[in-house]
Amino acid sequence: MVRMGVMGFCLALCAATQARGEPVDILLCLAADVSESVTAQEYDLQKEGHASAIEDPTVVNLIRAGRHGRIAVLYVEWADQEQQHEGVDWQVVADLPSARDVARKIRTAATPPWIGRKVRNTSISEVVQYCLRRFATAPAASRRMVIDISSDGTNNVGARIDHIRDQAVAQGVVINALAIEDSLSPFPDGTHTRPIGGLVRYFEANVVGGPGAFVQVAKGYGSFGDMIRKKFILELAGL
Repeated sequence: MVRMGVMGFCLALCAATQARGEPVDILLCLAADVSESVTAQEYDLQKEGHASAIEDPTVVNLIRAGRHGRIAVLYVEWADQEQQHEGVDWQVVADLPSARDVARKIRTAATPPWIGRKVRNTSISEVVQYCLRRFATAPAASRRMVIDISSDGTNNVGARIDHIRDQAVAQGVVINALAIEDSLSPFPDGTHTRPIGGLVRYFEANVVGGPGAFVQVAKGYGSFGDMIRKKFILELAGL
């Protein structure tokens, strides 16, 4: 009963907030994994990959081709239950200049304060809940809300991700994922970054959800930029 009450409150809050905003085609929460398994080099590649993808001309043209011709984007870096760092607050992207502005802000965003610590677990469930709360603060309105997870590991701390995924889907949210395989810094036992059955199957079974949800694969962080660009294209093509 308590869970349903909280979900109902979130739905009402989201609806009330979005009713006051300008219409956009999608509210997109970009959530980048910067937990312990992510090296400094991989962190830079992931950050640059998001920035270059959002300002890619093909991506911008797809945004402009939507019904409203604009989307709203939030960029957050995350690790464990208490580690969510807002890199870029909600910003509307409607053309190349606004896309380049978001890309610049991603590139110059402050580094999360926990970077460099040895213990940084991975709580996908908590960053999903964080994005759900932030949808209610968006300065724009859209019936399509998407959480775009990029990660190289499983949810190893916090609430069960499949339970939180189901709650998000019940609120009309779509969760897509970019599974980053072949991390340079896997956990010693291998089960976190290389779970049984593979990372893609793990994300398909536990993380993604909602109409049209999918998992994209990057073979290491070297291909991250190209794959996140392709992921954006898939997400925007249906608009």
